[in-house]
Amino acid sequence: MPKTPPRRPEPPPDFLDYLNISPPRLPRGPAPRVSISVTDDMPAQIPIGIRELQVTEAYLEKVLAELLGPLP
Repeated sequence: MPKTPPRRPEPPPDFLDYLNISPPRLPRGPAPRVSISVTDDMPAQIPIGIRELQVTEAYLEKVLAELLGPLP
């Protein structure tokens, strides 16, 4: 009987597509034209509360000090 060569193990599935071995996509026709309207209902000035300022100062104190100088 002829001796069969050992089987190479299959590589694990590439769930994150690192290998990028997917077949090339076929070109499609032009994309359909879609009408999109954008509305802006935000006020001209957005109110910021004292708590929001405290949190911002706590996390960005060093950056704000570099940009604006020392806080009073």
